[in-house]
Amino acid sequence: MLLTGKSALVTGGASGIGEACVRLFTTEGASVLIADVDQRAGQALADELNAQGHRCHFTYADVSNEASVEAMIAKALELYTRLDCAVNNAGIGGAVDSIDNLSLANWQRVVDINLTSVFLCLKHELKVMKSQKSGSIVNVSSGAGLIAVANMAAYAASKHGVLGLSKTAATENLRTGIRVNAILPGSTRTPMVQASMDMDDDIKKMILDSARCGRLAEPMEIAQNIAWLCSDRASYVSGESICVDYATVCR
Repeated sequence: MLLTGKSALVTGGASGIGEACVRLFTTEGASVLIADVDQRAGQALADELNAQGHRCHFTYADVSNEASVEAMIAKALELYTRLDCAVNNAGIGGAVDSIDNLSLANWQRVVDINLTSVFLCLKHELKVMKSQKSGSIVNVSSGAGLIAVANMAAYAASKHGVLGLSKTAATENLRTGIRVNAILPGSTRTPMVQASMDMDDDIKKMILDSARCGRLAEPMEIAQNIAWLCSDRASYVSGESICVDYATVCR
């Protein structure tokens, strides 16, 4: 029971790594607010977990919109009175195209959802946690935050940016009782990764080839590491970027 008595927020919590985090966090004793744009899936997940005896709620949130982020944080406080853990996980793969052909609109959409959203979430999560003098935040980057990914410039750039934001937030909060870390999943069996593979044969080959151990990661394998970072067992860990990729990128 790593997270007994803690309250947590998971963005992009209706599917993939976010859903795995929600399931694991509730099992580990946390009260969890699921935030997502997919209202049907998010509410269904909350209903399922509540029926199992866990404490879980859903709220709609567009994390690229500051007013929506503020409302999300207010909902977490309304439900749980405090915010102990936050997992900033929401993200998209975006268009697959070379830089010279990539439209500004496609670039901006990926950056808004993958990077600006993390800034907005951090901004408002940190305000709450500073008043509490405690908290743990995990930002979900990617192995693509360390390497070049041909034809996915916006995705790679946004995930590189998440690392910079995470390290800066950790540095700014060294004496506030708040820890900020980033997790870098390798290729993981999620709906987003499957959509990317379905979109382009070259991307599919790149993803499958990247899993040098012979398989993709399962979302719960990523969630286990996120739960540890949010727990008191990682009480002296901040400013870290942890690869969970079976030595594919961090080698």
